[in-house]
Amino acid sequence: MKIQLILLLYDELLMGKSIERSDFCKEHKISERTFYRYLHEITDFLRAYKQAYIVDMREPGGRYYLKKIVDL
Repeated sequence: MKIQLILLLYDELLMGKSIERSDFCKEHKISERTFYRYLHEITDFLRAYKQAYIVDMREPGGRYYLKKIVDL
């Protein structure tokens, strides 16, 4: 389940969608702490292989999206 959820998060971000933390957690029955761990895995991947992108938070409530920071 972990890999599937990480890939689902990554796919949503790649498609330009934003992800609401609380909605994702409720829908997939995971804790917010687990959500943060999964997001951390994606962030580590981006740092290693896609340095031009970061996962950013749009609002304090927990809406996340993929942001291009530089052209490499």
